[in-house]
Amino acid sequence: MAATAAVGPATPAVGAPVGGLGQFSSYPFSLGVASGDPLNDSVILWTRLAPQPLVIGSGMPNQPVPVHWQVADDEAFTTIVREGETFALPENNHSVHVDVRGLQPDRWYFYRFRCGSELSPVGRTRTLPALGASVASFTVSQMSCQNWQTGYFTAYRYMAQDGIDLGLHLGDYIYEGSITAVAPRDGATVPDEIRDPCQSVDQYRLRYSLYKTDPDLQAAHAAFPWAVIRDDHEVSNDYRGGVDQGPQQLARRAAGYKAWWENMPTRCAPPVGPDQRIYRRFAVGSLAQFDLLDSRQYRTADNDPLVSKLGNEQEAWLIDGINSYDTTWHLLAMGQQLGGVATSSPTRNRIYQAYYDRNVSPVILAGDLHWTLVSDALLALPDPTSPIVGTQFIGTSITSTGDGPGSQATKDGWLKYPWVKYADGYRGYLRTVITPTGLYSTQRDVQFVTQPNAPVWDAQRFYIAAGKPGVQLV
Repeated sequence: MAATAAVGPATPAVGAPVGGLGQFSSYPFSLGVASGDPLNDSVILWTRLAPQPLVIGSGMPNQPVPVHWQVADDEAFTTIVREGETFALPENNHSVHVDVRGLQPDRWYFYRFRCGSELSPVGRTRTLPALGASVASFTVSQMSCQNWQTGYFTAYRYMAQDGIDLGLHLGDYIYEGSITAVAPRDGATVPDEIRDPCQSVDQYRLRYSLYKTDPDLQAAHAAFPWAVIRDDHEVSNDYRGGVDQGPQQLARRAAGYKAWWENMPTRCAPPVGPDQRIYRRFAVGSLAQFDLLDSRQYRTADNDPLVSKLGNEQEAWLIDGINSYDTTWHLLAMGQQLGGVATSSPTRNRIYQAYYDRNVSPVILAGDLHWTLVSDALLALPDPTSPIVGTQFIGTSITSTGDGPGSQATKDGWLKYPWVKYADGYRGYLRTVITPTGLYSTQRDVQFVTQPNAPVWDAQRFYIAAGKPGVQLV
């Protein structure tokens, strides 16, 4: 059972006793805990000290603060398997990233932090199966696009209870624009300095603090490890690269990347100015290879036949590594799809051709669109007779665009293409169970986001047979 996350700036999780406040003005673990980027012997643990999360500096002194961490076999921490001490540094907004090594493969663990007399909420995490190991099943969630002012993050409450092994967040973790209203968030108070569009690193930091005070988001972070990539709103809407937009855009990108790294449980190295490599890959035993892409940082044009939409270096890394691991499944995850639903791009065509030539049928995961669109991935668009290379799942948003079900005309427009098998305009997430013989995915929708406590239901199930490209509705 997943541990319960903190529900507010001064309320620790059940089972995480708290001593006196000591040197802190309030509970320092107000943003909860998280883990991410698991390997078969390692996982990243994260927290950030923030007794006053909605003010610049989070109420912390301008000095390093020691933080103790523990990893245990059990939620009561009677059997501690790893522990140590690190420092929360002011230059990193007092965030903590601990790379815990020497863990056993394919195991669930519990973790927590201590600072002074304060204990953090308890988180639950896991390692991946050993490379090449047989894996009966592995469950992932696909999520993206969470606009705080648009509604409640109720989908995360269900996700935290949904038996997830790994969460894949495909970008738009925050929205950088003006916060003009908080009507869907009854009683929410947002200081004026957080309402302005994000430009500086302090503004991005405050935006992350606002989002991460959400109790349902904290619960999902504490329940399972995440692997996170970016889309555009972590910097600015529809940004592409930045070199061609001058020093102001590059400075904004540097600020956005810095705050993203400080707030994510990632093993990616910190950014160097406006540059940070976040594309990476890993394998789940002999079951699945995951390739995570950066669909924004390296873009100069969408349809340039010579310059990749992913950047030439990242595209070459992807194509050269298609068979990096001997696995049954190959999952390719990115913030924004490589082409349009009904239009190709040179980058898309080259990558799909590479998969097709290698007889690999990818499962392509994307976000950005605020609709769930499930389709056969064709070698050549818009030719419906073209060979099916794999399957694409574009996932809906957590809140962005507001309550569903979306325009019927828009839905009909998607479904007129024969390769598009399903369209859904509600908010929610995709839960996918990967097995050696088949992939089973479920679209889980929440009824609304403009009010709390929305019910959830399984809107549609999908099936892909191993070795047979193309998706079935079941």
